[in-house]
Amino acid sequence: MAFVSPQLATLEQSLRESLQKEAADSQKRQRAVELQRETWEQNRQVLTVPEELSTSGKEGGDKKQQTEEDASILTTHAREAAIEKRKLQVKEKVQFQLNRVSNEARRLDELRRELDSLEDPTRREVSDIRKKIETVDRELKPLKQLCERKEKELKEAVLAHNDKTKLKTELVSRLMEVS
Repeated sequence: MAFVSPQLATLEQSLRESLQKEAADSQKRQRAVELQRETWEQNRQVLTVPEELSTSGKEGGDKKQQTEEDASILTTHAREAAIEKRKLQVKEKVQFQLNRVSNEARRLDELRRELDSLEDPTRREVSDIRKKIETVDRELKPLKQLCERKEKELKEAVLAHNDKTKLKTELVSRLMEVS
């Protein structure tokens, strides 16, 4: 395994933590947006008034009843306008949050790419070192065999030298005895 500096390890760890935190925040925001959409749909369904109820007229009604219906229609129109206004506000808020989420997703992707780029040199370095180790190992095997062979030859030469020295000594002593 290649040596990694403490600063690089700390930076890598903090980037990983940031990525995890950003991903969790992004998921929370997406869930909040979904909940807001669901709530908005439910409110829209509850607050919409069927056309038959709002446009049904009563024939032969008196003036007071007609005024109440007109006031009811105006109130309904005001309510519808308020609902439309609220819809636009919610839509703008949702759009803002969606833009924010997409920007944060882009930032998260950039951080991931940056983290990958930090890991790549380390991987390359480890790969290069492993290749060098394999090359040296391949070169070492024949050298080891050669060394063993030379050691064996040396032992044999030393033994032969010792034998010849011993023989010489015996012959010199015999010559001394004879003379």
